Amino acid sequence: MYEIEDKLRGNELFAMETDRLRLSVLKKSAYKQVTDYLVRNREFHKKWSQTHADSYFTERVQKDYLKYDAGEYLQGRLVPLYITRKGEPDKILGRVTFFNFAFGGMMSCSVGYHLDEAETGKGYMTEALTEACQMIMDVMKIHRIEAFILPFNEKSQALIKRCGFTYEGLRISYMHINGRWEDHEAFYLLAE
Repeated sequence: MYEIEDKLRGNELFAMETDRLRLSVLKKSAYKQVTDYLVRNREFHKKWSQTHADSYFTERVQKDYLKYDAGEYLQGRLVPLYITRKGEPDKILGRVTFFNFAFGGMMSCSVGYHLDEAETGKGYMTEALTEACQMIMDVMKIHRIEAFILPFNEKSQALIKRCGFTYEGLRISYMHINGRWEDHEAFYLLAE
């Protein structure tokens, strides 16, 4: 079970811990670690992630993204959780992000995630995603979380099912990935 951390590090706005991991909303001062993670995984993520210009992989641009993310987090519109192993705060392993929040009668959001290529197959994303979804439902009272996955990304589809999501259908031309518009499989998770 996750625990919300009350002892924040200097570059964190929020942190929670799971059995092996720490998930944190980072300030722009963490731009070097974020840039290192993105550059290290650029080719691995390319076929799964939204299309980015070369400038996205620079420290200057990542400072801007982290500043934007922090502002959106403080406004309750985004929860960008960077994943590290407990006790290893300087090496980012991945990210789970909650976005597209709709409140009132909807109480829903979307989730996206990615992991360091060298850390796949260790159960880190299953642990991070399961606990982060539970935290979003507990703290923000979200009723429905949606995830959208490329049809050929079988590992991600298996992951999302392990985390309790249910298949809903196909989203046509949902996101621009690796230079072209791609369909995505839609999944959802409901609060108990």
